[in-house]
Amino acid sequence: MFRMTRECKDYFNALTDEGRVHKVKKLSIQFDGYYLCLLVGLYQAKLDAKAVFDGTLVDYYPGDYPESCEYIAGLLIAAEIKRIPIDSGNADEVEKLMSKLIDAQSKTRLSEEGFKLLNQYAARGFEIMRENLAGAHTTLEWFYDDYFTCFENGAFDVDN
Repeated sequence: MFRMTRECKDYFNALTDEGRVHKVKKLSIQFDGYYLCLLVGLYQAKLDAKAVFDGTLVDYYPGDYPESCEYIAGLLIAAEIKRIPIDSGNADEVEKLMSKLIDAQSKTRLSEEGFKLLNQYAARGFEIMRENLAGAHTTLEWFYDDYFTCFENGAFDVDN
C-alpha cells in the first residue's frame, strides 16, 4: 500500500484538487505529490526508515500511473543497488534483490517489502524537498518552477 506521512499530505493538500474544479491549476490526485517526493528519494537513493505514515493513500497505481509500474519498480531496484550497495554486475545478487522487491502477480508489481521501501523513499524525498524548496507553495506553477530548479541546480544531488 502506498502511504504518506501526515506532513507530506498536509503540504500537498494546497496543491491538490481531487474532484473540485478551480481556475488555478492543481495536481489532479494526492498520488502526484507522493510520486514527486518518491522521485527525489529514489534519485538520492536515501530513505527514511523511521517515517510514521498516516494511513493508506491507495493500494494501486491511480490515474495514468499503471503504465509506469515497471519503470517505478526499476527505479526502486536501481536505488537499492546504490543504497545497499550491490555490485550491479553480480547477477545473483541483483536477482535476489529483485525477488525480494517484486511480485509479478501483483497489479503494482511490488512485494510488501517493495511497498515499504517505496514509502520510505517517498518520505525521505519529502524531507529533502522541504530542506531545499523555497517554503510552502500556493500554486502548482511556483512549486514546479522551484522543484525543477532544485534538480537543475543540484540541490537534490546526493552530496548536498
